[in-house]
Amino acid sequence: MESFGKQLRTLREKRKMTVNQLATYSGVSAAGISRIENGKRGVPKPATIKKLAEALKIPYEELMKKAGYIETVQETRAPYGTSCQLIEKAEMYQLNDLSLLEHENWQYLSKEDLVLLDKYFTFLSAEAKKRTNEE
Repeated sequence: MESFGKQLRTLREKRKMTVNQLATYSGVSAAGISRIENGKRGVPKPATIKKLAEALKIPYEELMKKAGYIETVQETRAPYGTSCQLIEKAEMYQLNDLSLLEHENWQYLSKEDLVLLDKYFTFLSAEAKKRTNEE
């Protein structure tokens, strides 16, 4: 089984993030992340794993499993229920560079922007469902 550090590096690179970007988004030092990835530091504490999971946009439980803290992850979410799953869907269609997936773009959205985005997403989802049912 691959070490936690190697798995962390793979996840970070899959998200096209540098160590410094992950450090900025997570609040974990770049040196600490580098030590974890290079096997010079063991598995971090759950609080650190939570910060890394949020910055990588993956479920906390998934990263806790990779770290060896838990053995199984309960699958109770609907498909594409998390931003991680949305990213995976975008990658499947080779749409990795959508501004929608850029973490830093979300910080500028107001409450009203989020409500409008939710309404538009609901509309798009309903239209996609109609098209799928028509096929």
